[in-house]
Amino acid sequence: QKHRNENNWRKMASTLKEWKNDWVCVLTCDGRTMVGRLRGHDQVQNIVLVDAYEMVFSVDAAPEEVPLGLYVIRGDNVAVIGAREKSKKDDDDENGDVEEDEGKRFEWSDGIRAPAISPIVQ
Repeated sequence: QKHRNENNWRKMASTLKEWKNDWVCVLTCDGRTMVGRLRGHDQVQNIVLVDAYEMVFSVDAAPEEVPLGLYVIRGDNVAVIGAREKSKKDDDDENGDVEEDEGKRFEWSDGIRAPAISPIVQ
């Protein structure tokens, strides 16, 4: 069992290396959704994001983006991490062509409604 867990950590670390400086979406064990560029990680999967923001979903309103900037997520709080396609806004931000508060980073439809994700209970 211990050997299998070590192999899983190595696979995850290898995948995260490939995503360095790419946009990722992280779902945390407490039910939050963070988006940002993966700047770094360590052997226990602590995650460092830059240009990060939290997506707050509601059944009553369109998703809200809460800017976080540089953000660290503890590895034991990461439930899911995945690569995210960049939007035109992301490309413009990297080139410095667009002001930070102009537009959205991701083309979320105003029609999207969703309840908040419940925390993971272990």
